Amino acid sequence: MRKPLLLTLSLLVLAMMPMCILAQKTNVIIIMPDDLSYSDYSYYNQSESSPQTPHIDQLVGESVRLNDFHVAPTCSPSRSQLMTGRDDNEVGVWHTVMGRYFMNKDEVTMADVFKANGYRTALFGKWHLGESYPFRPKDRGFERVDMIQGGGIEQQPAPWGIRNTAPSIVFNDDKPVMLTDENANLPGAAKHFGIPEAFTSNYFTTQAIDYMQAKQKDKEPFFVYLPYNDAHEPNDTPPDARKGVSPHVATIENMDKNVGRIMKFLDDSGMASNTMVVFILGDNGIANFRLRGDKATSYEAGHRVPCVVRWADGGYGGTKATSRDIEGMITEMDLLPTFMDVLNLHDVTNRPARAVLAGRSVKMLLDTKTKNKDVAFGTRVLIVDNQRLDNLVKYKEACIMKDELDAAGSIKHKWRLMRTSATAPWELYDIKADLQQKKDLLANTATSGQYSTIIKLLQNAYEKWWTKVSANASDYARPIIGSPEEPSICLFGHDWHMDAGLPPWNQTLIAGGLKANGFNAVTFAKANDYTFDLRRWPSDIANETTVTSGLQNPLRTTISNALTYGKPLPIRSARIRVWNGNKTYSDERKDVVPESDGAVFTIKLPAGPAMVQTWFYDAEGQELCGAYYNYVSPKNTTAKP
Repeated sequence: MRKPLLLTLSLLVLAMMPMCILAQKTNVIIIMPDDLSYSDYSYYNQSESSPQTPHIDQLVGESVRLNDFHVAPTCSPSRSQLMTGRDDNEVGVWHTVMGRYFMNKDEVTMADVFKANGYRTALFGKWHLGESYPFRPKDRGFERVDMIQGGGIEQQPAPWGIRNTAPSIVFNDDKPVMLTDENANLPGAAKHFGIPEAFTSNYFTTQAIDYMQAKQKDKEPFFVYLPYNDAHEPNDTPPDARKGVSPHVATIENMDKNVGRIMKFLDDSGMASNTMVVFILGDNGIANFRLRGDKATSYEAGHRVPCVVRWADGGYGGTKATSRDIEGMITEMDLLPTFMDVLNLHDVTNRPARAVLAGRSVKMLLDTKTKNKDVAFGTRVLIVDNQRLDNLVKYKEACIMKDELDAAGSIKHKWRLMRTSATAPWELYDIKADLQQKKDLLANTATSGQYSTIIKLLQNAYEKWWTKVSANASDYARPIIGSPEEPSICLFGHDWHMDAGLPPWNQTLIAGGLKANGFNAVTFAKANDYTFDLRRWPSDIANETTVTSGLQNPLRTTISNALTYGKPLPIRSARIRVWNGNKTYSDERKDVVPESDGAVFTIKLPAGPAMVQTWFYDAEGQELCGAYYNYVSPKNTTAKP
């Protein structure tokens, strides 16, 4: 009697196994390097001078390749679109500085959605969407965060003088960590991948692998976001560099080895088939051999990058034989709704009514079943623009894109209607026939009239889009000072709102004493007395500098890597003004002791939004610059509202 019973139980177990497998949530990894595109990978660029990227080449060759994939033209706008599935202008992110890289406080991120669905969430690398509350990764759904600060190793919010090579500092859940061989490499990495010493990409990869290993042990699904800061300038030569290659090429090849480490870990751990790997091969466009344009332009190279998806269990590649190409037009904003669709993720329960997803699921394009193809993709219009100003400007460097299908559903035209500035004439290209955009179809007035129908359609789409994305453009996304989440913050010159020019966004400009000024838009969490510590140099080198001195230890300058001791400034007085609208809360000025760090003001302020601006003057009262670093803290005594 036992044998039939055991057989029955065995059959039941076997019958239930597929259900158990389906019940296992799919892990998701997004890998995204910085400032790279088609020229930087040997899969696409077979020239002798190309970086050699065999591990990435293998991944691309085994994946579903999204061949017409679009991002925003610069770093922060692109990252905001990826994280929210929404247009960058609409979420408040249309620059990389001036506080216009902070996402609106109530935006919902990809990490929020995964977390709401029982996933563990982690970020390893470059965030570039704000260092202060409520813009930090941990405020945006990420439970574990290992990151560089700012938009790159040399940018102002980063610790002074850090680079990609040791000695350097990265941050683990807000705590500074010195980069070492021990925390940057796993056992055997040097033997198998030739990575013998510490480098930031090694560190982020090691920490990501260690994290995924721990989640597997705990039987918890994970969403890992791995945005490498490679290969944004300035580049340092990693210890494993090939002889004779540039630091830029060596950095890319080091990243390739680290991608190889990740893929090998997934294979060795048995998680490869049930882990969706999305590799966006550049966070924004960059000049390359294939397309016209460059980063921060509306031409194709400015916003089109390679992107691949590998998920064997879902039927998205997994081997070279199952890999394939998709030519339909897709945007990074489509990734979040696609994840929600194919992985059956529910949305967060508290999504604001205004925060509607702009992207759409591309499951029907990824799916091999032809009956799932959606003809509506032949009608969609995508729009990117490049603002990089404090305030939005209509028509500025806009590109309006549309695939036109023939009667059989094949792509007949790939239209690009664009402007190189708000005042420049419209240009029209069909990149299906003219990939490098050499022939402007509107340049010949004798024949341009035949395109009036498509032009009108695209221009109408832009007008509708602009109304939507610019509706709240006058608002500021504001760091919050005095909150329990982060009582004290630094207001950086990097984030000054300015009418013209650029703020001191990198450490070379600060060392050079850039003459610039602007205001920080903030919110004070509660009525209180607040101290403002105005400094020319950051607090982490206070023992090496005074407000009037140069540097005791030289800085390696941006891009050139030359050494500089900085420029001493003859600062003799300081001023601070705090206001909101027409009401000035304080406008004070005091002398500065040359041997001090700067000037400290204590000001009683109400709760709510405010603007803060600072000034440094010489002995004759001539303005030198604003206080590049303004450390703000609430005092213990609570002021009355």
